[in-house]
Amino acid sequence: MFRPNRRRLAFTLVELLVVIAIIGVLVALLLPAVQAAREAARRSSCSNNFKQLGIAIHNYHDTLNALPPGVMSTQLNQGLPASAPNPGRMSWMPHLLPFMEQAPLYDKLQPYFSQRTSNNFPRDYMNTTIKTFVCPSDGNSPQNGLTAPAQDPPHDRDDGFIGNYLLCHGSTTLTPASSKDADGIFFYLSKTNLASITDGTSNTVMGSEVLVVPQGNAGRDWRGRYYRADHNSSLFSTLYPPNPKNVPDQCRTCDSGSPPYAPCKNENADLQYISARSRHPAGVNSVMGDGSVRFVTSTINVDTWRALGTRAGAEAVSDF
Repeated sequence: MFRPNRRRLAFTLVELLVVIAIIGVLVALLLPAVQAAREAARRSSCSNNFKQLGIAIHNYHDTLNALPPGVMSTQLNQGLPASAPNPGRMSWMPHLLPFMEQAPLYDKLQPYFSQRTSNNFPRDYMNTTIKTFVCPSDGNSPQNGLTAPAQDPPHDRDDGFIGNYLLCHGSTTLTPASSKDADGIFFYLSKTNLASITDGTSNTVMGSEVLVVPQGNAGRDWRGRYYRADHNSSLFSTLYPPNPKNVPDQCRTCDSGSPPYAPCKNENADLQYISARSRHPAGVNSVMGDGSVRFVTSTINVDTWRALGTRAGAEAVSDF
């Protein structure tokens, strides 16, 4: 008897499992590539931020014949008479705002540059996020708003906008005394000009990245703080290579002891160093004195990295 062929209407269980396994393998192969592509885009965006920062710094220099001061801090004015003019407490960052298409914000903040205390800082303006100072690879950035423990007075609880990019004070630790003449480009009330960078602007680092630590009622971390820049929270050192694994930063106030956050200790308020760190694999973006942007690997020779941090050290700098 003749019987017509029956059409199969479904996959067998074995076939379905094979298809699922193939899809799983393809996803496993493609996911790292997708993640790598996304990180490459974020790193490129971060590099562009540094390019804008370098242009702003050079435009500031062209206008005022000097680079912006690294920090203005009452905490560094030991022995300053109460009646003496005060430089204020802000960092280099607000000085650059007119050169980064942020002139209206600068105009609001400028009257407060010479405040002896930060009690009267305009907190609404301080908390304005400026994307040019935010690395897209750092998921904790930016931070702003009320960040100190609730028991602190309200005027002492708002650190303002905290970002990823710091400028370089040199290759050493900082103390209140050494802060006034560090071996890098930016330091307390510095007025460095490009001609004084005798090591060569292409061989001297101006800025690099740091990791932002989440802030909240449980704690506080000053690294990356631009407006209340006491204790040099807006400057970093090339004392240690980028992303040092076993060397915590040190500053007066930090609330991070272990990964995934940047390690830090606050044992000595008068001794500080903050290392360059990022979420980019294998290194950090950095802007050089000539405005060029370089990716510096975490494996850079430590002597080379320290030499890049000085403005007039006369060191021989190898390729990096």
